[in-house]
Amino acid sequence: KSHTYLGIHGGVNLSTVKFVLPSVNDQVMLTSRNLGIIFRHISEPNIGFQAEVNLAGKGWEEKNDSAGTYIRRLETIDLPVTAVFVFGTKTLRFSLALGPYVSYLRDEKESIKITSPVYTKEYFNVPVENDWEFGFTGIVGVEFHTKLGVLGARGSYNHALTTLFSPQGEKVYFRGSRNQVINLGLFYMIHL
Repeated sequence: KSHTYLGIHGGVNLSTVKFVLPSVNDQVMLTSRNLGIIFRHISEPNIGFQAEVNLAGKGWEEKNDSAGTYIRRLETIDLPVTAVFVFGTKTLRFSLALGPYVSYLRDEKESIKITSPVYTKEYFNVPVENDWEFGFTGIVGVEFHTKLGVLGARGSYNHALTTLFSPQGEKVYFRGSRNQVINLGLFYMIHL
């Protein structure tokens, strides 16, 4: 018997950007929000697909005690489409979702609080070059199925395959600049 669910989720994102050649080593996790809509269809025993539309905060924060802080906040619309595996009892279930996502950069903001001009980097005040992002996501969740709906907690990890700054960029050069996001949150779904 197939089952279809529709729901909402919300939580916090912990994000960094993996910079390669040159590297940015003084990063700390940047916290931001993540809100979205979930559609899930289970067509086979324990197997189905899940699609989401998410408003996600990403970016990175650089913190240097002697030089100050730099924060780049990115707000994106994410569209993950995953295969989902659900197992457990009638009431308590565990879920695992794996698949690709595409993301569009909706907005970006910088906060520059640098006390030493020596710390200024070439990407300060330079917009992100790629508005579109493609990557893979993995989601692990625990769910409680009741007559009133499905309430659960979940954690996910997104790893971008595309770069924020083009490797052929004239103003800014990074061989790699990929978003990495951990999300922790709650969700609620109803059975359609």
